[in-house]
Amino acid sequence: MKRISLKIPLNYRMVFFVTLAVSWFTGLGFFLLDTFFQIEGEYGMQKHALQSPALTLHGAAAFLMMIWFGGLVAAHVPMGWRTQRLRFWGISLLSLIGLQIVTAYGLYYLSHEISREVIQWVHLIVGGILPFVLVGHIVAGIKDARLRQHSKK
Repeated sequence: MKRISLKIPLNYRMVFFVTLAVSWFTGLGFFLLDTFFQIEGEYGMQKHALQSPALTLHGAAAFLMMIWFGGLVAAHVPMGWRTQRLRFWGISLLSLIGLQIVTAYGLYYLSHEISREVIQWVHLIVGGILPFVLVGHIVAGIKDARLRQHSKK
């Protein structure tokens, strides 16, 4: 088994990206179903039938993402911090992922209607932009590696 370091092995990256995609699409799907696709039932407006499975799958993917996050914090982050490169992107990702974990906890355990709605929107917005910040981190890392490789020649 390869060790996770600054360059994460391809098989780990693929599993991570699939897990992130499942989490992202199921979260977005849940939001869209909850917001725009309520159906008229026998007793008035009801939740769409796919809402519960979407949320269940989103939660499962989120748990896997937290495991990934723990692995990255243990291996990739300390090594990256020592290089003193890409700190803006790394701190941004750590902050956004941490905020997602805290807001997910709030959505699951808070029952106060006003705070729950605010937390829902924060969770949605942060979750929506998180993959793009990750792409920024990856692209910046590739550019940095190419620049360093070019400067060695």
